[in-house]
Amino acid sequence: MEEELKKFLADCHRQELSGKEILAICQPLVWRIRLARAKRWCLIVLPLLVLYLLWSYCDTFSWFLSALGRLLLIQVLPLWDWTSYYNAKCLISRGDQRVHKSLPPLGRRETLPENCVLCESVEGIATASNVSYSSLESQYLERGLPVIITDAGLETNLWDLLELMEVKAPGWLASEPCDVSSNLLLRKLFNLEAALEKIHSWQEQSTNPWHLQLRNCQRKAVKASRLFLERPYYYPFHLAPYYSSWLLAVHQQKRSQTEIYVRGLILLQQLSGHFEVVLHPKDPCGNGICPSLRMRLNVGEGLIFSSDLWSLTYGLEKPHSKQTSLASIFEIDWEP
Repeated sequence: MEEELKKFLADCHRQELSGKEILAICQPLVWRIRLARAKRWCLIVLPLLVLYLLWSYCDTFSWFLSALGRLLLIQVLPLWDWTSYYNAKCLISRGDQRVHKSLPPLGRRETLPENCVLCESVEGIATASNVSYSSLESQYLERGLPVIITDAGLETNLWDLLELMEVKAPGWLASEPCDVSSNLLLRKLFNLEAALEKIHSWQEQSTNPWHLQLRNCQRKAVKASRLFLERPYYYPFHLAPYYSSWLLAVHQQKRSQTEIYVRGLILLQQLSGHFEVVLHPKDPCGNGICPSLRMRLNVGEGLIFSSDLWSLTYGLEKPHSKQTSLASIFEIDWEP
C-alpha cells in the first residue's frame, strides 16, 4: 500500500499536478480512511456504553455481573488471598494515626443530628411509578427521603390470602410470631392457627370487628412468609432478602395511630383497603426541625423509606363496612 502511494505521488508530480488537484483526486480515499477510523472507534465505544447503561439501569444485569465477579474471585483465591481485604474497613494502612472513639449506639427513636438537614425542607412525600430500584436508591433513599410507589400492584383480599397461607405455607401456622397485637385472643392463648380459625368462624358475621398485627421474626417463619407475601417489582433480586416481615390486618374497626418498630430499608405494601400512615422524624430532627409526613396508603400502592431517619405509625380512621384493610411490611438490611 505504501509503495503504491509513492508511485501515485510520483506520477502526479510528473504530470505537474498542483497540491489542490492532488487533494481533489484523493478526497474519496481520505473520506474512506476517516470512515474506517470512525467505525473502529464505534466498535470500541458502543459496547462499553451499552454495558454501562445496562449496569446503571438494569438490576438483573448488574446482579449477574456481580455474581460473575464473585465466581472469578473464588477462582483466583488459590493465587491471591483477598479475604483479609473483604472485611477491612480501610485498605490503606493508617500507621500511628489516632483513631477517634466510636459514637455511642443510637436509640430506636434517635438519628444523627447531621441527618436533620435532609428533611428540614421536606413539605410532602414524593410519588413515583414504573421505576427501578437503582433510581429509587439514587433519587430518594440515599437522601433519606420516603417515596410512595403508586403502581406497586400487589392486591389481594383476606380470604385469598388465608387460602394461600394454608396451601403454600402450612408450616408457617406453627411458628411463633413477635410483636403481636390482636383482640382475637388473650396474648397467653394466642397462636396463629387459633387466630385464623376465629377469623374464619366470624366470616359471615358483620358485628365482630377485629385487628391483627404480627411480625415474623423466626428464620423459618420469615422464609415461609415469602411463599405467600409477594415482593414488589422494585425489590431487586441482588438486594438482601428481608430478614423480617409484618402482616397488618384490620376488619371493621377504628384503629388509632400505633407505632411499630422497624429497622433498615422498609417496604410497605397495601394489599387491600387502606391505612393512614405517618412517618415521624427521629430525635433530634423531630424537635421542630423536620415535619411528620402523613399519608393515606391505598390498595395497590407501596411505601419505601429508610429507618435511619423516620419512625412509623399506622392507623385506620374510617374502616370499610365490608373490606378488610391488609398490608405487608418487609425489613431489609441495607448498605448502599
